Amino acid sequence: MKKRYLLLLTALVLLSVSAVAQRIILTPQWTVQSQFAGYYVAQEKGFYKDAGLDVVISHPSTSNYAINSIREGTSNAIVMQLLEAVIEIDKGLELVNVLQVFQHTGLVAVSRTHKLRTINDLRGKKVGVWKSGFGVLASLLDRERSLNISWIPFIHNINLFISGAIDATLAMSYNEALQIKAAGFGDMPMIRFYGSGYDYPEDALFVTADYYRRYPEKAKAFAEASKRGWEWAYNNRKETLEIIAKVAARESVPINAIHQEWMLDEVFNLMGEKEGEKPSFVLKDSKVEQLVMLLRKHNYIKGIVTPGQLKGEEL
Repeated sequence: MKKRYLLLLTALVLLSVSAVAQRIILTPQWTVQSQFAGYYVAQEKGFYKDAGLDVVISHPSTSNYAINSIREGTSNAIVMQLLEAVIEIDKGLELVNVLQVFQHTGLVAVSRTHKLRTINDLRGKKVGVWKSGFGVLASLLDRERSLNISWIPFIHNINLFISGAIDATLAMSYNEALQIKAAGFGDMPMIRFYGSGYDYPEDALFVTADYYRRYPEKAKAFAEASKRGWEWAYNNRKETLEIIAKVAARESVPINAIHQEWMLDEVFNLMGEKEGEKPSFVLKDSKVEQLVMLLRKHNYIKGIVTPGQLKGEEL
């Protein structure tokens, strides 16, 4: 009887460990939108399930940043910008990049006047920037070129821009840029950081180093299933938009179909090595090294984050 009890207890423990290994809680950077299409597709089409994974996509609220889910231990995977991840890793937050999704930055500056057409034209101007971050690349460029830009923080809307309180605003080409166009500023210059010489890979899929150490094969399977979701989305855009609408409805998040279609197309433009090319999902060591050196130069980080450390090769 005692032997049977021990065998049963052992079986329950093994089942519990297996369940933990299979479950992944993924937190995107923001609420439901096309920026995260590949993950929705992987979940809805069963790609995660095929890989033996139980992936829960848990979106952050507008008042609680996504990174807090990792800090608080409520998620073990996150979508975030490479630059932001390097800064967090330097602070001591252990993350592993398992899939580099964007090859380029979607950061742009939208001007309120036709006189501001290049990055250098922003010298001494008032430019809106998110309070929640995402403007570090622009700040680095400002320092590199001694532009003396006056950064005016905003939360998540374009009211400052519309009111005329600023000369230009930072925006994402796949998000706020369209909102500005829809607000009647469709002919205003859009200054892209993509191709400016300060273009670094952006959105990537990260897991905690703890999860990666415990379940390296599951982490790799998670990356492959996510990649499969993005590739399917790239080749099936109409159905992908339907999946996004389904997820948004399920989570009671209002979305605009035209905006989501624009966003999806723009996201795919950022995923190829060159505009119009298929997604490559490659993280080049040289890009990581350049970014780290730039961040160190301007004291955003103190140490060295190596490509191997970022990819989990040094764990």
